[in-house]
Amino acid sequence: MTNFARRTIAVVAVIGTLGMSAACSGDDGDEPIKIAVVGPQSGPLAEIGENQVAGAEVAVDQINEAGGILGRQVELVDSDEQTTPETSVAAVRDMAGEGANLVVGMLSSAGCLALGPQLASMDVALVTTGCTNDDLTGKDGEDAPFPNLFRTSNNDSALIAPLAQTIAERFPEATDYSVFGYDYVTGTTQWDLYQDAVQEHGVSMDVTSETFVPIGEQNFGLQVQQLVNEVDDPATSALYLGTYGSGTGSFLQQAASYDLSSQFDVIVNPGGYYPVARTLNGQAPNVWNSYDYNYAAFDNEANTRFVEEFKAKTGKLPVDWSYDAYVGVLAMAAAVEKAGSTDTAPVTEALAGLSFDTPGGELTIDATTHQADPPVVITNTVGNADAEEGVEVLETVVVPRSEG
Repeated sequence: MTNFARRTIAVVAVIGTLGMSAACSGDDGDEPIKIAVVGPQSGPLAEIGENQVAGAEVAVDQINEAGGILGRQVELVDSDEQTTPETSVAAVRDMAGEGANLVVGMLSSAGCLALGPQLASMDVALVTTGCTNDDLTGKDGEDAPFPNLFRTSNNDSALIAPLAQTIAERFPEATDYSVFGYDYVTGTTQWDLYQDAVQEHGVSMDVTSETFVPIGEQNFGLQVQQLVNEVDDPATSALYLGTYGSGTGSFLQQAASYDLSSQFDVIVNPGGYYPVARTLNGQAPNVWNSYDYNYAAFDNEANTRFVEEFKAKTGKLPVDWSYDAYVGVLAMAAAVEKAGSTDTAPVTEALAGLSFDTPGGELTIDATTHQADPPVVITNTVGNADAEEGVEVLETVVVPRSEG
């Protein structure tokens, strides 16, 4: 049997197994099981939260169609994380107060770092699908710092290492780096990791321009002009974008007249880039990106079903944030099924060491570190008005976790 067939059968089996328990009763009778998805649903990053909710909805629809969990249907509720640690904590606390102790999602690592120590007192189990900071889960095999926090997406180190290696190997002549990013924990940490990794692979990097701006800032005209003016030789120049969401979109729109692809030998952006590219009306520059997912990366029936059902729901292709929230709901559902309960303590016990199937392959949440082992997807895209959603996927490279 091929890996393709095994993966397809495995994902179908996981959802089917959830449905097979329809004859069983849960710990709250026939009441729906609430799973909360928390993400930024207002302000400049609202599209990210919308994608998270839509991805989670697809997972819930599939689970309910298969019979639910423990004989009960799943009800998805959501809350707005906004952009600060304080609002992140408040959003999860509000969900807990409404009886939703099973939470997936989140985006801001600063928010997750503030929330982690409070989860136990809130009686909440959190599967984060968007917070990437290394310190949220155990490092180098160490115990997880927060007993009630688990991560099914990649952390900063796992995302950056294979991206840096790919760029160093394919663009060894790109040594003069211009940097534009968000001035917060993930923006600066990922850039530090990238510098170290690129130089480890033999690139003698010279940082010619470095600018970090607050999250939410949208007017970058002066910074773009200064950045481009400082480019000496396009053949040796690289642009590192440490922004995401509407910030990346605003930057690229304001830089459109400079034709960035001609100014830099390579443009690099870790994080969720594809949804930005499709807003640029076929004019997106050539960009190399690393994150957890691209719709073209996994050629199997499970991914095809996810893509088709997401498109039917939203009219758009799924993006990283959609997929990560989808996987987070699958993880929470599998944990509840394994625990035979929706109570926080048995669910957190079940999440530790949990293995479950996704369109990207089987994931296991390490029992000690609480970090799952998803592959990293490196994607090279360019704007093309004739391509679906105006973005041509030139190449995807799926890097297993052990290689990242």
